[in-house]
Amino acid sequence: MATAEVDLSFLTQIKESRKKIRDCFKKLHEALQLRESILLSHIDQLENNYNNKTQEMNSLIEALNKEMAQATKTLSANKLAETHKQINELTVETDSSIEFEWNNQFETDIEQLGSIKLNSQTTISPTRNFPPQVKAVVPDYNAKQLPTAYCCKRSDNKAPGELNCPRGIAVLNQTGDIYIADYCNDRVQVFSCNGDYLFIFSEKMNKPIGICISHNIVVVTQYHGHCINMYGLEGELIKSVGSKGDGKVQFYYPHGVDVSDRNINVYACDSGNNRVQILTQELKFHSMLGIDLFEYPRDVKVARDRVLVLDGSDSCMFVFNSDHVLTNRLITRGDGKQTNNPFRFDIDRNYNIIMSDYSNHCVYVFNQEGEQIHKFGKEGQGIGEFFRPFGIALDNTGHIIVVCDKHTNCLQFF
Repeated sequence: MATAEVDLSFLTQIKESRKKIRDCFKKLHEALQLRESILLSHIDQLENNYNNKTQEMNSLIEALNKEMAQATKTLSANKLAETHKQINELTVETDSSIEFEWNNQFETDIEQLGSIKLNSQTTISPTRNFPPQVKAVVPDYNAKQLPTAYCCKRSDNKAPGELNCPRGIAVLNQTGDIYIADYCNDRVQVFSCNGDYLFIFSEKMNKPIGICISHNIVVVTQYHGHCINMYGLEGELIKSVGSKGDGKVQFYYPHGVDVSDRNINVYACDSGNNRVQILTQELKFHSMLGIDLFEYPRDVKVARDRVLVLDGSDSCMFVFNSDHVLTNRLITRGDGKQTNNPFRFDIDRNYNIIMSDYSNHCVYVFNQEGEQIHKFGKEGQGIGEFFRPFGIALDNTGHIIVVCDKHTNCLQFF
């Protein structure tokens, strides 16, 4: 009869595995205990630091209260009365400011109120003083849904201060004064930073459409005059050049215009000739830009090391470097989400592009890569609404100023 043999090696392996598992958990437990000890130590240290800081703060508050009590005793009754008067005046001023800010909160709920129709007497005036020589502020575009001021300038005549088809805007940075190309009234009008009428350029023009200010000179393009005029800030004519044609210093329905801060060259959109003409500060021919590239350039801006040209026919933006080499092409045509008929634009310090679109009745904001980052406004004749917005400009305080077509002729500050 054969004897059975039992293999005990497997049992030995099981025992060894159990021992290893127990040893492993023991080490883990010890490590967790050590970690717990360290964390509790850190918490104790933080609690001690907090208690020490609290004691220091309480000591400072107690000392300050003693000093204030001592100072109050040393003040005369008249001095105390004067101090209380100043505090009351400051409180009233602060309350008024808060009330004004609160009242302006209606802007965020305007959609719930429906369309607000305004007549020619309706005005919301901004309560701001334009700070001289202020550094340009990049606007908070998310807050630009409704205007902080609405100045209605409807006009069927040529009375001072009334507009008829305004097309271009330029802002004098030192004062915030607004220069408007009053297209159908054949003139340039100037308003304060609050929208109050100041004066009219004395010279009659032939459909002024583009306007810019630089180095205390005002440059205006005349759409039907096929020319460029240069003025002083008070409207005195300095020089006029141009005639209808396609030669040098000739124009065919010019549009937007800008002046380079670097060399004071004048960049003018010669729209009918599908080009931008560059003139010297004496309005002599310098060079051409965009030959065989543009289809109908409407506006141009020279921003430090870049030249941006808005092509209205193709609804796109051409970007050139300081040597006039094309570096980029931004913004595509589209209805609703993208531009349809862009007319004017301005640029903030971060190269964001703020653009009016008169067919989509809105204002778009694009970053320097051409991505849409904001949009505000819709078709209408109420506050925060547009009917064919044309002129648009930024002032140094971060306000966006927009003028619309003759059905509203309004000046809105966002």
